[in-house]
Amino acid sequence: MKQGEKTTASTQAYLPISEIREGTVIMKDGSMRAVIIVSSFNFALKSEDEKNAVLTSYQDFLNSLSFPVQIVANSRKIDLSLYLNDVKKAAAQQSNPLIKIQTEEYHNFIEQLLEVSNIMEKRFYVVVPFYPFGINANTGLPNPFQKKGATPVSNLEENRKKLLSRVEEVIGSLSAVGLRCAALGTEDLLELYYSIYNPDTAKNQKIKSADDFNIALTSGSGVEQNPMEDTNGTV
Repeated sequence: MKQGEKTTASTQAYLPISEIREGTVIMKDGSMRAVIIVSSFNFALKSEDEKNAVLTSYQDFLNSLSFPVQIVANSRKIDLSLYLNDVKKAAAQQSNPLIKIQTEEYHNFIEQLLEVSNIMEKRFYVVVPFYPFGINANTGLPNPFQKKGATPVSNLEENRKKLLSRVEEVIGSLSAVGLRCAALGTEDLLELYYSIYNPDTAKNQKIKSADDFNIALTSGSGVEQNPMEDTNGTV
């Protein structure tokens, strides 16, 4: 390198992630993460008894945790260009003049709405960590590895099983609250982190919502394969 030249570090050099494999995020400090996507429902529409039951179940969930978790709400602008194109095509193919006019007016309404406002989509995640060397009792922080680097391959599967045990515990507890949950796989994790670190280039990239996982309330370690209801609101 010539004198005066500056080296430009890759963005990956600043990320805390070492790799993503087998549905697990492996951090550079050797710790591991699993990410659970969680559905939502409108708490305000619940009766008083239902609200009390939800709050009690959520309190039980928090009290049952013997490890830290991170609850993340991720907002993302929705790209409706493809949807508008489909509406426009549907209007052009409509043989009924009245319905055609109504479809065109609907297309124009959505188009004008997007010009003055951003249509946002919110997703909810629970990040479940696992630190192979545990938590320091004095500081409450993860104990550092003796040597920096990813989890040794020989211990990876064993540590992953311990992490998955925590994931099942969290899913079971959140199911008791009335929420639908699913652990993200490798491809879903890559899409999620890519959209977080590259929000501009990921605008047209489809990220799965809780509904896309075709899951229902879990009971223990099993998951019923019933489609989820489309719900609004948050908990």
